[in-house]
Amino acid sequence: MHAPTRRTFSLAALASLSAFSLASLPAWAQPAVPEAREVEIVVDGRYTPNVIEATEGEVLRLRFVRRDYSPCSREVVFPTFNLRRMLPTNQPVVVELPALTVGEHPFQCWMNMLRGRIVVRPRAAATPAVADAGAPAARTPATRAPATARPRPRR
Repeated sequence: MHAPTRRTFSLAALASLSAFSLASLPAWAQPAVPEAREVEIVVDGRYTPNVIEATEGEVLRLRFVRRDYSPCSREVVFPTFNLRRMLPTNQPVVVELPALTVGEHPFQCWMNMLRGRIVVRPRAAATPAVADAGAPAARTPATRAPATARPRPRR
């Protein structure tokens, strides 16, 4: 006879069952969801703002408000995330992006005429402990410019 195999399920898998939901879990057992920062982007012949700065791991909720009627601006595309959204005129459309990785993530209209980007910076490292006030400051080696490839003249 075979020994029974032990199966484990994630909270998300359990939540997909109809008799169970994450809302029914106590607060201490619910997965932590990072708070999203909302940024409004007006589409009127261009994206305003067209550069959005974020921090690594941050969740963004972009609220697009299309004010122009050109067919070019009717759809926004996020190639990095394989994501497209239609933008009806004068109706806000919210696009929620996943936790962001370091780098640049472009967004554009479907014709690639209107362009914007999300610039994601690395999360700041923890600050080092403060050195003793009486201790001498640590010396760092001086940086030198790289030597040129020119040969030295013979004497």
